[in-house]
Amino acid sequence: VWFVSLLCLVNWCFRVTEVTHVRSLIRPPGPGVVTVAVAEGSEAVLPCSLSTRQNIEQKVFDWKKDVKKEVFLYAAGQHYNKGRTGQDEQFKGRVFHFEDELKNGNASIKIHNTKMADSGSYTCTFPNTAEPESHVKLVVGEFETDVTLKVIIVFLHFHCF
Repeated sequence: VWFVSLLCLVNWCFRVTEVTHVRSLIRPPGPGVVTVAVAEGSEAVLPCSLSTRQNIEQKVFDWKKDVKKEVFLYAAGQHYNKGRTGQDEQFKGRVFHFEDELKNGNASIKIHNTKMADSGSYTCTFPNTAEPESHVKLVVGEFETDVTLKVIIVFLHFHCF
């Protein structure tokens, strides 16, 4: 009996599996929040769209960071890249929307040349609508040029019957 127990103990097997190839990690940490993780100096796409997918070319949508910093305001074709004032200095010349996607209700933005200071909580709102806010957490890190996230998973197998 003790010999069988010893064999069962020896038959515990540990196996390590490596998962690679993650450039931009998007995962929901909680209800209604999306996390986007990118390497410093790269581009980050922060998602936001109307649930109805209706055309928003003549609508208003507003992106803010940490509640108070003005990131991108679009108002029926007018925005910061067309001379509108009020954008926080941190984002000037680096934030763009997807103009061709407005007709599909897409208010996502792209931040070029991301910096560590860009990390934080972002909110996309459609003022004067019943549409809920979109919340995005951006994490900008110091990664190698070819970003690889390695997740080590240890599996424990017991081979006794």
